[in-house]
Amino acid sequence: FGHGTLKRDTEELCNLMNYLVHNHNAETFALVGHSTGCQNSVHFAKYGERDLIERIKVMALQAPVSDREDAMTGPNYAKNIEHAKKLQDMGKEEEMMPRDAFWAPITAARFLSLQDVGGDDDFFSSDFEDQELCLRLRHIGQRGDQVGLRALVAFSGADEYVPESVDKSLLLERLCAAMNNGCSSPSEQAAIPLMLETGNHNLSNEEGDKETFVNAVKDLLKEAAS
Repeated sequence: FGHGTLKRDTEELCNLMNYLVHNHNAETFALVGHSTGCQNSVHFAKYGERDLIERIKVMALQAPVSDREDAMTGPNYAKNIEHAKKLQDMGKEEEMMPRDAFWAPITAARFLSLQDVGGDDDFFSSDFEDQELCLRLRHIGQRGDQVGLRALVAFSGADEYVPESVDKSLLLERLCAAMNNGCSSPSEQAAIPLMLETGNHNLSNEEGDKETFVNAVKDLLKEAAS
């Protein structure tokens, strides 16, 4: 996690999916991403191999939250970003950050991807203007037009990694609107919102949250198979 990239993850997903296609006759796929897996899914839908993107019929994003906004509430955010950028400017972006900068060992490059404004992982931040969100997410709607992709966007009302100042319902609405901006018609909606009011980040907080999410994914899979 601390020394990878979305590009590497997309390449590895391509390798796996190609193996399944060529060795097990796989025809279609669903991507289910949790937390950072949401970034992986969104990145894959734009930068994955074309043939494989066309095989994805369902995407489910559970807890698509901003690593950056959560980090910005910490006392050492500016200092850590400055240190990471200094390493990057020196051509040492693969050097490790100080141990107290992050919960896991992490390179300067990965740290900036997750926590700098506009980093490669910065897809879901509430402080982006609508146009900025569209630039990052509208390809989901385009894939809906092109290959029939449907994307469930599940946000938790009690997600502990989202600052309390963020209106979670509004953010969910804006994320889906940005994705659907890529659809050719307003009546075609590739992204479907699901607000889990009592849910925490990994849906372990309240009975029923996991079931609600799983049932929503199940309904999309049934729809895709029909």
